Amino acid sequence: MNFDPGIYLGRAQNVDAYSGSQRSTLVLGPSRSGKTSSLIVPNLLMKGYSSVITSTKDDVLRAMSERPRNGSLLLFDPSGTVPELPRVTRIGYSPVRKSLSWDGAILVSRTLTTISRPTLKENHWSERAAALLAPLLHVAALRGSSLAEFCSLVDARDSTGVADTLLERYGAHHASHSLLTGILATEERELSGIWSSASGLLAGMRTDAARQAADQSSLDLDKFFAGAHQLHIVAPSRFQAVTTPLIVGLLDYLVHGTYDRYHQGARLLLALDELANVAPLPQLASIVSEGGGQGVLTLACLQDLSQARARWGEQAQGFLSLFASTVVLPGIADRATLEMIRNLGGTYFQPQRSLHRPRRGRGKTSTTSWHERSRLTIAQIAAGRPGYALGLTPAKEARWIKLTPWFNDPRFSSDRTLQPMAQVLSTERPWSEFSHSSEL
Repeated sequence: MNFDPGIYLGRAQNVDAYSGSQRSTLVLGPSRSGKTSSLIVPNLLMKGYSSVITSTKDDVLRAMSERPRNGSLLLFDPSGTVPELPRVTRIGYSPVRKSLSWDGAILVSRTLTTISRPTLKENHWSERAAALLAPLLHVAALRGSSLAEFCSLVDARDSTGVADTLLERYGAHHASHSLLTGILATEERELSGIWSSASGLLAGMRTDAARQAADQSSLDLDKFFAGAHQLHIVAPSRFQAVTTPLIVGLLDYLVHGTYDRYHQGARLLLALDELANVAPLPQLASIVSEGGGQGVLTLACLQDLSQARARWGEQAQGFLSLFASTVVLPGIADRATLEMIRNLGGTYFQPQRSLHRPRRGRGKTSTTSWHERSRLTIAQIAAGRPGYALGLTPAKEARWIKLTPWFNDPRFSSDRTLQPMAQVLSTERPWSEFSHSSEL
């Protein structure tokens, strides 16, 4: 695997600027500020390994389908809204299929719980619901049940034959059997609450479109990581609430699949547009902090930090520290976001000379005082510069970066296929190594 200099950011000091090896990037900017055209698409075209892209629209997928490629274009469409496109293959994801092993069922049920309550601590009902779902998921997988069949059984509170299947397969002392029989022996009123909580965790899987998408062929991870393939996950805003469990489950599966295959060369770019709505990963902080050293690089896009606070609660306060590099696009109106960026931009001392005329006598005296000033003002951050983004380096030094929209940059011309970024830019310096000559 060639050296990967990280996320491509644009141009600075007449060279290509990017985040640095194993360093993820946070992008802040409102709709139509250039997140997709200047950052997501260029990174997809430059990377020589597999990528996952989340979006509310199919515009990126369409652009990729119209140009020559070395890898496959894959689509996961739990909303059923994306029309058939040439050279695009649909894939499916079902939590039932990922529960064929008992350990897999435990992980899937835990993921469903954290998706449903991303900012709340686990309570009795959510823990018991996950404990009930795990053996049900496992037996459904062993029986070859579809997602629709599994959800119907949970909604109907039907556990017929599940305990017998587990007893026959594993014996009475296996965790799956003892867990299920213990829950089913719970007092009737409490058991009813557990079933209700478990059914609620499946709320995002009740649409026909979601169930049809789940029935598509599963993604072969070994083949996916063998080339520069792209998986596009498209979920329009009106479907976000009902598609989130499947999308986050698929992303979680891909991330951990990369970790497991990292030493065999697996690498993955997560290009997450509209992160808080389309792909609100509960474990985002751990993926960003641990993923770089295990093959996962994250390009996370938000409109501003208020979205992060609403989705991740207190964790959002540390997002500007969590991500090694931050790119700020013009148009942000959230005051708290602007103030945090201004404070990170640092200060300098400005001299101010004062003249004094004595009450008696002639002549004047002067004194010089030093006043601390912010390097950036809120107005500067909000307005930005035309064609530029404001970047924060890993040391939180502010730099202006020239944006390179893919449709204006000849390197991204549709009449040729780009080489992997690591080969094209192997002589360039990571942005974090730039000298201080590019001060604001």
